[in-house]
Amino acid sequence: MWYIRAVSVLGRVLLVAALAMANSCSRSAIRQSTAEELCAERCDDGVFCNGAETCDPQTGACLSGLPERCDDDDECTIDDCEVATDVCSHRESPRDDDRDTFNACGGDCDDMDPTIYPGAEELCDDVDQDCDGMVDEQLLSECGDCRPGCRIVDLPGIGPWEPTEDNSDSVVEDGDGALVLHSEMDQRFDAWIANSRAGRVTKLDTRDGRQLAAYHSVLTGPDNDARDHNSMCDDGLGGDEGNCPSRTAVDLLGAVYVANRNFGGQGTVTKIAGFPDDCADRDGDGEITTSEDINGNGTIDFEVEGEFVGQADECILWTVNVGGRDSIPRALTVAADGNVWVGLNGDHTVVELSPSDGRVLSTVPTPAFDPYGAAIDGEGRIWFTEALTGKILSVDTNTNTAGTAITAPEIATGCPSSYGIAVDASGKVWIPGFTCPYAFGYDPKTGDWTSVPIPDSGVTRGIAADDRGRIYVSSSHDSIEIEQDHSSVFIRQIPERGLSRLTVFDSDGGNMQVFGTNEDPLPGQMGIGVGLDSQRRAWIVNQESGTATLVDPSDGTVEAYPAGPGPYTYSDFTGFSLRKLFARNGEIEKVVEGCELGPSEWEQVTWNADLPAGSRIEIRLRAASTLEELPGKQWLGPWNDQPIDLFDAPGPIAEGRYLGVEARLVSGPHGGTPVLRNVTFRVHCPI
Repeated sequence: MWYIRAVSVLGRVLLVAALAMANSCSRSAIRQSTAEELCAERCDDGVFCNGAETCDPQTGACLSGLPERCDDDDECTIDDCEVATDVCSHRESPRDDDRDTFNACGGDCDDMDPTIYPGAEELCDDVDQDCDGMVDEQLLSECGDCRPGCRIVDLPGIGPWEPTEDNSDSVVEDGDGALVLHSEMDQRFDAWIANSRAGRVTKLDTRDGRQLAAYHSVLTGPDNDARDHNSMCDDGLGGDEGNCPSRTAVDLLGAVYVANRNFGGQGTVTKIAGFPDDCADRDGDGEITTSEDINGNGTIDFEVEGEFVGQADECILWTVNVGGRDSIPRALTVAADGNVWVGLNGDHTVVELSPSDGRVLSTVPTPAFDPYGAAIDGEGRIWFTEALTGKILSVDTNTNTAGTAITAPEIATGCPSSYGIAVDASGKVWIPGFTCPYAFGYDPKTGDWTSVPIPDSGVTRGIAADDRGRIYVSSSHDSIEIEQDHSSVFIRQIPERGLSRLTVFDSDGGNMQVFGTNEDPLPGQMGIGVGLDSQRRAWIVNQESGTATLVDPSDGTVEAYPAGPGPYTYSDFTGFSLRKLFARNGEIEKVVEGCELGPSEWEQVTWNADLPAGSRIEIRLRAASTLEELPGKQWLGPWNDQPIDLFDAPGPIAEGRYLGVEARLVSGPHGGTPVLRNVTFRVHCPI
C-alpha cells in the first residue's frame, strides 16, 4: 500500500503549491488597487470646477480633468461654475452685445446686429428686423418681392370669363365658372385652295363662297431656291417651269402651309398667316399690307390696286427649301402639336418642320414608298398614301419612325388603287379606289380592311371624314386610263375632260348619298379634292373649271364659286380634320390692364387648369399703350409651358398698359379636354 501513501503525499504537495500561488496573486492585486487609489488621491486637487483629475498607472503621472460643463442651453442665463461652493450657477444675463438696449432675454433675435430688436422698423430685405418671427410682413408687393410697383393681374378677375360670339370660339363656362370646350364646332370659315398653274393660293369664305384673298405660293429670296413667283406650272407635262403648289394644310391658328412641288427644281413649303394680326410688318410702316377684296365684289381682281399685292404681301411669312432638287413635296399635314409634316414624293422621305420658321426638326426615311397624300390620326401618327398602288404607311411622331407599308385588298380587276387619304373619328384610315368604284378603310387597331362599293362614282380622287362617322369622296371623271411616268410621278388622264361628283356614306358603307350623275352633273369639271367646312358641308375643288362646288348633304344645296385658275388641292384645306377630329380646340380673347401710370413691364404668365393626357393650354399675347392700338399689334406665341417668362423668345412682350390675351384650349389625342380656371400675369410698374 506504499503507493497510496505516495499519491496522498503528492496531492498535498500540489494543493499547498496552488494555495501559495493564489495567495501571491491576491496580494499582488491588492497592492495594485491600493497603488492606483493612492495615485488618484495624490492627483486630486479637490477643485470641482476644473474637473476630476486622473493618474497614469504606468508612470504615476497626474492627468488634468475636463472643466465642468455648466451650460444649461438657455441663452437668457450666464452659466458659471462657483469654485467656492463647487456648484454650477445659472444667473439671468444682463448682456447686450450689440448695445441696442435689448438682449436675448428681452427678445433680441440677433444680439450681434444693433438694427435688429423688438419693435425695430421692418425692412423689405428677407430679414426679420422686429423679431416677431415674420419676414418683410406688410412690405412685399403682390408679386411676393420687394418691388413696390410689382402687381398681379388675374384673368378673368372677380367676374366670369364671359365668352361671347365676338371674343371667343367653341368655349363655354362650366357650372364652376371655368372655361371648357363647347361640344359644337368652332367657327372657321376659310378654304385655302392652291392654284397650281398660276403659282398662287386663293382663300375662300366658306359661308358664301366669296374670295377673301390671293397670294403667291412662294416668298422668293436669298433663303430659298424657289422659282420666280410669276412663272407658270405645266403640272409635270414635260417642262420645268413654275413652283406648282398643290396640297395645303391649315393649323389651329388659321395659318396655311403650302407644298410647292417645283418639278425638276427645288421644292419648297410656304406659310401664310390666316389673320392680319398674325402677319409681319416687314417694311416697318406700322400697317399690314396684304391681299383683300377692296371693292367687295367677292372676287380678287388683279387689275384693282391693293387686291393682290404679290411679293409685298406681309401675310406670306416664309418659304423654305424642303429636300433636295426634284424632291417634290407632295403630302402635307399639320400634327396636333402644330408641327408640319411633309412627304417628299421624289426622295422617299418624310420631313418635320417647325411652324415658327420652317426649320427641319426631323427626317424620317420611307424606303420604297413615295408619299403622295397625308392625314393625321388621334394616336400621334401621320398616315401617308401612294398614288395608284393602294398602299398606306404610318409615321409615329412620338418616335419619328416609319411603319410598314400596308396594301388594300384586291377585290376587283384594277383594284386596289389610291389617291387621297383621310382618317375618321374612330381612327380608321380611308383611301379612295381611284380607278375602281370603291373606298377602302383600314383599322389600325384590328388590322382589318373595310371595302365599300360606291357604284356610279366614277374616278374617285379626294376623300374626307367628318366627326359623325360620314365619309365624303369626290370624283373627277366617269372613267379614266392611266399612264404614269415614274421619273416625275405624273399621272396622265384620258379623257382629259372631267366631271364633278360627290359620294357620301357612313363608315360601315350604309346610308349612301350620291350628288351628280352623267344626266345631272354637279357644276364644275374634274373634281380633284374635297374638304369640309364648319357646318360639315363638302367643298369640291374642280381643277378643269377653276371652281369650287359647295354641296350640303343635309338639304341637297349645291353652289359653285370661282376658285382661281387651275386649282389642285385635295388635302385638309379647311383644317376641319385637325380642329374637329384630332385636336378639338377653342379660344377666348380678353384684355388685361397693367399700370395706370408709366410703362407696364409684363414679366410672367401662369395658369390654373386641369389637363388630361395630351391636352394643353396655349397662350398668345400682344401689348399696346391704348385699347385702340391693340387690334393692330401682332400676336406673339403661342406658349404652352408655364411659367412663361415674357422676356424669353418668342418675346419679349412690348411695354404697354393693355395686354391682349388669347387663351386656347386644345384637347388630347383621346378626347380629354382641358379645364381653364384662370390665367395670372405679373406686371411691373417702375414708377
